[in-house]
Parts: sequence; structure tokens; C-alpha cells
Amino acid sequence: MLNKAIKLIEAKQYEEAQTILRSLLDAFPQDATIHFYYATTYDSLGLERKAIPYYEKAIDYGIEGELRQRTFIQLGSSYRCIGEYEKAANMLEQGLEEFPDNLALQAFLAMTLYHMREEKRAVSMLIHALVASSSDPWIKKYEKALTFYADHLDEVWD
Repeated sequence: MLNKAIKLIEAKQYEEAQTILRSLLDAFPQDATIHFYYATTYDSLGLERKAIPYYEKAIDYGIEGELRQRTFIQLGSSYRCIGEYEKAANMLEQGLEEFPDNLALQAFLAMTLYHMREEKRAVSMLIHALVASSSDPWIKKYEKALTFYADHLDEVWD
């Protein structure tokens, strides 16, 4: 049944997926994966406040692997969307402690930092992510300079 619900989510049939997932949650109330996908249906419908408790339970119940990374991203993003910037930053930073190379976590954290008026840290983080992930020849050509300046944004040289 879970696979059917996932396929419905992929087909953007969120309400139908919710019906299946709700019955699965009734049967398996501590299943982290079911909580994640149930949260995802609310999130996909723009109902972040309803999604958040289910993402939180997914983490509490020990979701693992790629779904754990997705949970950190989607929960952090949901907090950011409703203006809970401190919670968003904490969740995304917790995700980065476990998955330091996840560039999506870094990007969502940078957006959150922008809202928290930590623009310097946000820009630095985005530059580092760009350098780490870009195959653009111009970024590669200036990789050393971009990396240096990302860490020295406020400095001026005479």
C-alpha cells in the first residue's frame, strides 16, 4: 500500500495518497517512512503547518538514508515558509551535521539565513555551493578566487 501511495504522490494525486497513508498511520503509528510521506502530501498542497508535525515524527521515529536527508530539507523549508526561521536554521544545520555535502540543505539554509539578516553567511554559503557543484568553465576558471572571496566578503584591499 505504501508503494501505491508513493506512486500517487508522484502523480500529484495528494488527496488519494493521503487516504492510503492515513490508514497506514492508523495501523503503524510509529513508522517514520509513513509519517514522511504523509507530511509530503500536506507540503505539496501548500499546507506546511499541517506537514510539520509529521516531518517531526519522521525524525523522532528514526527515518534513515535519503528520506532522512529529504526530511531535514522539507521540514526546514516548511519552517522557513511559515516564518519560523530559528527552527528552520536549527533543522537545516542539524541536517548538515549529518550530511555535510548535501548542497540542497546548504541552499535552504542560505535562504533561511537571508531571512535572519545573516546575508554575509548566506552569500558565502551559496558561493561555496556553487563552486563545489558547478561545471561551468568560468566558475572553474575563477574557483580559487571565488572560494577566497567567499570567506572574505567584507574585506577591502588597497
